[in-house]
Amino acid sequence: MMTDFAKSLPALALPAVLAATTLTGTVVLACMMPFAAIATICALAMPARRGLATVALCWLGNQVLGFGLMGFPWDAPTFAAGLSLLVSSLIAFAAARGLAKAQDNPLLAFVGAFAAFEVSLFAYALPFGDPALFAPHIVAQIALNDALWFAGLWLGWQVLARIPALADRRRRV
Repeated sequence: MMTDFAKSLPALALPAVLAATTLTGTVVLACMMPFAAIATICALAMPARRGLATVALCWLGNQVLGFGLMGFPWDAPTFAAGLSLLVSSLIAFAAARGLAKAQDNPLLAFVGAFAAFEVSLFAYALPFGDPALFAPHIVAQIALNDALWFAGLWLGWQVLARIPALADRRRRV
């Protein structure tokens, strides 16, 4: 019989994997964080509250490293840009969750989350940021980055989700 711990391992491990992804990605990639990919995995794999909390904590980890380790300026425009990333990530989560419920298609959920993330960031950039950062070649580069992260995170989630069944099968042999 499967232990409660074995059953809960994927639920406990996935937020930790996403947090590690955020922290590693922040240090290695700086501004190329896969917030839409993380939001999509959270929307697909977790209950709503846990998913929202995980998205927010991943964003917070990114901001703490950015302001603490990477020397982001401590000024109003930088704080506002950081908040726009949080809001856009939560919007991406909602878009992915809605599409996942309606279509049961993880790839469509990711595409919708990415589109929602970029549109909401663009809406912020029009009055406060730099709309030039949304040139097609830049958005394409960010889309490729997020798509690769989504593929890796989705694969990791699938492996984690199968650990309890594999452990149970090993015990029966």
